[in-house]
Amino acid sequence: MNQSYFLGSSSRNGFFSLFDRLVPKNEGQYTYLIKGGPGTGKSFFMRKIADEIEKKDIECERIFCSSDPDSLDGVIIPSLRVCIADATAPHTMDPEYPAATGEIINLGEYWDKEALRNDSKKIIELTDKNKACHKRSRRFIDSAFSIYGDGERISRESLDRRRLERYAARIAARNFKKPSGKIGLEKTRLLDAITPEGYFFFNSTADALCNRKTVFEDDFGVAASIVIGEIRTYALASGFSVISSPFIANEKKIRHIIIPQLGLGFFTKDKLCSPSPEGAKYVSLKRFYDSDALRNSRAKLNFAKKASKELIDEAVSALRNAKEVHDELESIYIRAMDFSRVEEKRKEVSKRIWESEWWPEE
Repeated sequence: MNQSYFLGSSSRNGFFSLFDRLVPKNEGQYTYLIKGGPGTGKSFFMRKIADEIEKKDIECERIFCSSDPDSLDGVIIPSLRVCIADATAPHTMDPEYPAATGEIINLGEYWDKEALRNDSKKIIELTDKNKACHKRSRRFIDSAFSIYGDGERISRESLDRRRLERYAARIAARNFKKPSGKIGLEKTRLLDAITPEGYFFFNSTADALCNRKTVFEDDFGVAASIVIGEIRTYALASGFSVISSPFIANEKKIRHIIIPQLGLGFFTKDKLCSPSPEGAKYVSLKRFYDSDALRNSRAKLNFAKKASKELIDEAVSALRNAKEVHDELESIYIRAMDFSRVEEKRKEVSKRIWESEWWPEE
């Protein structure tokens, strides 16, 4: 089953990361953390293993890089209790319990150090240029979410919360049984992120996991966040496991939620992100706001919508520039890599995964 997510995104105050949720600590679980420069084959290493897993019809989660949505940052194989992850910046990781719950795979062992030293001036130049592009992007994102926050505040002050909570309770009554004392499990993933392609949403994951999809239309996502938060609480209290996707500007706000056991999904469409899963039902939440209060603040709300969108567009442009620089940097490392040795290492890791002691017996 195709499941694609992000675990990080450029966001307010820097990089929003959920990568700490990827590395398991429980006994019997294992994480391979891949190190190496750009162009050393980290993404291809993980993609080939994910392809092998999916050919066996085993559930596999692909974690994509928000700076390059065509590139993998990680692979999670729940049934085998194995994760593989790019452990380089901006999500640098090391095994907390080396050899017990994880290990490092250093693809830097397979590059021509002398060739890279000869290109050191260009490598430094491009690396610094890439960092500058990301810094520029994050300045725009910080400003965008600051202005977007003004729209959130006005919306929150105009909201009829009690009426909204009653609406959420009716949704819950239609979909969930009464609490049984068993609490469901929650998995946190990002279904959306800011990327060089824009504010990107994984419609493919919603389509793969849900046959009933509701998209809440809400300019600043305030009402949607409350409704989805209430649905999350009801689902967990009824013993259903959920996949929660928080807002990258505020982790406490749940932006999207999937209840896989029921094939049910609820998603937020605001002025920044526009999910469009196949066959979704669209529901406007405008009726839960005081229309007079919103009318009195129309100028401020319109400014917040327009300015935050334009600033995000500028951030996306800077991310696009960063990717172009990164691609040039990758080309230098690619020329210096011995990919035959990388492939040997990948086959070794793949063999270890298949032969691992936690693989369930047939």
